Amino acid sequence: MPTILKLHDPADHATIISHMRSHRILWLDVEMRQNDAQPAMVGYIPCGSVLSKVQQVMCDLPFALVADMKKMEHMHWFRFVLDVVVPVIVADGLVAAYSDHELKYIVGVLEALNLYELVDRLQYLDCNAGDCFRQYLPAEYRQIRRRLMRRYRRGHISRRPNVGLKDFLMSDASGYNYPKYLRGFSPAEALAYIRPQAIDRPPRRWTKGAKRRLANLLVYNAHDVSGMRYLTMELMGMPLVDLN
Repeated sequence: MPTILKLHDPADHATIISHMRSHRILWLDVEMRQNDAQPAMVGYIPCGSVLSKVQQVMCDLPFALVADMKKMEHMHWFRFVLDVVVPVIVADGLVAAYSDHELKYIVGVLEALNLYELVDRLQYLDCNAGDCFRQYLPAEYRQIRRRLMRRYRRGHISRRPNVGLKDFLMSDASGYNYPKYLRGFSPAEALAYIRPQAIDRPPRRWTKGAKRRLANLLVYNAHDVSGMRYLTMELMGMPLVDLN
């Protein structure tokens, strides 16, 4: 079984801070729809990087032409895990993502390839800040909840809100500069809109709506990765690296 570290658990803080000081962390975030078999794209900051900008990889087969147009890498999710994630596991680094969503898909690849020893060696940092805020910053957490409920009652949010990464990044508790125009953006909805056009035609023939959603998806994903890293550094009391 993987070792899972949590931000709100003091027993994990020394290990997290040690890895952050040595930059032995792979920060990553995937974008996909709920029923997708694998991520459509991955954004990540490589293990060992101090100031590196977020790198992005398209995993969806229909997005091969998109990757070519944007001068991005295109590789199957299995290949990404083998080429990018596995070296981090072998080097005893941390794989960090927001919640355990990415963990499930990483472990799925390793088990499919019978790499069970790597599953046991995997050290995973769950960067979900919810419990950390509830436990150590309850006033800030209540303020975020009240703000979201006001947006829900006014019809700006269609479902009862759950506090997510962008809500913490946009709160007074964080110094991160999160773009407000992405507040209501849904990567899953963007993918659902883009994918049929990616299957049928080259990107230059997409509608303006699809092109706009793709641009927002890339920016959203980059902020998920850099924002997660920034917020984790704030909560751990580390010197801040702002990748905005």
